Amino acid sequence: MTRSITASFAALVIAGLSLAACDAKENPYEVKKKETVDLHSYEKEMTPEELAEARKAAGHDSMDEIAAENAIMFEKGAREYIKTRVPEYRELVTEMRGYLDEIEKGAPKWKEKEGSFEKFKEGYKEDVKAFLDVYDVLTANGVEGGNTQADLGWAVRAFEALNNDLSPDVFDNAQLAVAIKDIRDRLDKVSAAIDEIEKDETLEVNPLYKAPKRDAKKKKK
Repeated sequence: MTRSITASFAALVIAGLSLAACDAKENPYEVKKKETVDLHSYEKEMTPEELAEARKAAGHDSMDEIAAENAIMFEKGAREYIKTRVPEYRELVTEMRGYLDEIEKGAPKWKEKEGSFEKFKEGYKEDVKAFLDVYDVLTANGVEGGNTQADLGWAVRAFEALNNDLSPDVFDNAQLAVAIKDIRDRLDKVSAAIDEIEKDETLEVNPLYKAPKRDAKKKKK
C-alpha cells in the first residue's frame, strides 16, 4: 500500500514538472513588440534652399511670401487705425506746423530784444509738453500707424531735437532753416498719407472708437 502511494505521488510530481516545462515554452500566439526606432537618428538638416524647395513642392507658401502677406495685413490694420482717428492726426500735424511757424518768426527777435526768448519759453514749453502727451496717446507711444507713423515719428523726434537747440542766438545758426524745412517736408508726407488713407474705401473705421477729450490747449494754425 505504501509503495502504491509513493508511486502515485512520484507520477504526479513528474506530470507537474512536465506541465511546467510546457508552460515555459514560447507561446506561439504571443504578439511580439517591435523595436522602436529613434527617428531623430534619421533626421537630416536641410539648407534654407532645400527647405524652401520642399515647402514649394508640398504646396506651402515660402517664408518670404508669408512674411510679405503678414506685412500687408499689418499695414492695413495700421491704416485703419489712422482712418478711425483722421481728425486727430490732422490736428496734430497742424499744431506742429504752428510751432514751427512760431519758432521761425520769433528767432530773429530773441537776439535783438533781451528777455524775449525767456518770455517765449515760458508758455511754449508747457504747450509742447501737452502736445507730446497727445502724440503719445494718439500713436500709442509711437507703436501704431505703420508706415505713416514712421514719417510722423521722424518729424516729432526732429522737432524735439530742434526745441533742445533753441536759444537767443539760434537765429545765427544756418541749420535752423534747414531743420525747419526738413520737418515741414516730412509733415507734408504725413498729410499726403492721411489724405490717401481717408479716401481708401477698402479700410474700415472702428465705430466704437471715441476720441479722448483734450484739456484746454493752444491750437496752432
